[in-house]
Amino acid sequence: MFGANPIRAAIVRLLATNPEPMTTGEIEKALGGASHRTIFNHVRELEADGIVTSDARDDRNGQRVRYAADREAIRRELREYSKYLLGEPLTGDDAS
Repeated sequence: MFGANPIRAAIVRLLATNPEPMTTGEIEKALGGASHRTIFNHVRELEADGIVTSDARDDRNGQRVRYAADREAIRRELREYSKYLLGEPLTGDDAS
C-alpha cells in the first residue's frame, strides 16, 4: 500500500494533517513538483486501497472531488506493514 513511493507518502501525510478534505489540484499545489496526472493516479489508488476517502458520487464526471485520509485505515495498514517488515504473521487480507 505505502510502498517506498515518496509522492504517495507525501499525499497521505498531507491529507492526514490537513483539517479539510482537498482536491487533487490543491494537493498538487501543496506538494509541488509532481504533475496533476501523477497526483491524480496516486490519490485514486489510495482511495481504491481504502486509505483515502472522497465525497464523490459514482458518476464523477464534472464533479469537484475532495479527498481526506482515513486515519484508522492508515493505522491498520501500518500495523500490517510493520508485521511484514519484521517477518511476523500477517492478520489482514495479505495473510496468505
